[in-house]
Amino acid sequence: MLTLLPPQFRLDFAAFRVLSLGHWQHLVTVYFGVSGRDIKPMQLIFLGPPGAGKGTQASFLAERRQIPHISTGDILRDAIAGKTALGIQAQNHVEAGELVPDLLIMALMRERFGQSDMVRGWILDGFPRTLPQAHALDQLLSLFRQPYPRVVHFESSPDILVKRMLARGRKDDNEDTIRRRLDVYQEDTAPLIDFYQRRRCLTTVNGNLSVDEVARTLEEALLQAQCSPPV
Repeated sequence: MLTLLPPQFRLDFAAFRVLSLGHWQHLVTVYFGVSGRDIKPMQLIFLGPPGAGKGTQASFLAERRQIPHISTGDILRDAIAGKTALGIQAQNHVEAGELVPDLLIMALMRERFGQSDMVRGWILDGFPRTLPQAHALDQLLSLFRQPYPRVVHFESSPDILVKRMLARGRKDDNEDTIRRRLDVYQEDTAPLIDFYQRRRCLTTVNGNLSVDEVARTLEEALLQAQCSPPV
């Protein structure tokens, strides 16, 4: 079980969300007895079904830690908008209604890992999605001499996920479509949970909680994953 932060550090979400890097470092120094500036760059993979809130949490955490938040969707959109060689290839698949092949996704990820901001750490949002992508990511990390990431699994019940996605009001979302998407996730992505669990690098967060509760739970879990409280 996680030891929660003391009450004086249980910030309301509005304050917690915009906590500056300097203030966050001070919090770590006071509670854990180590310098926040000595904490190593953070490499994270966020996994979870559609509607689990991983994108929201990735955005908030990336802002607080001042590290890139990377999703394949954003990379694809940027490449297509920039009319890069890879972007043009990706656009052909998107316009044909096809899934973008893993080889092309990995080529785009390789370009992204080559950018200078990656040395500060990063959050991969919803990637890898399959075991072959996970093995390809291993090779990419080795190529760029990046440390192995911590993996956070946002676990949520199907009924809550359906309710959340229906509340978004998107015209292409109905219960049958949403449940099919969840089935696809279960078939393709859920095996990654066991894969990373066997590597002992998996942290599970209760995605059924409210946004602010998930944020606090996530931050506390990650703080403790990086350093131990003083004895």
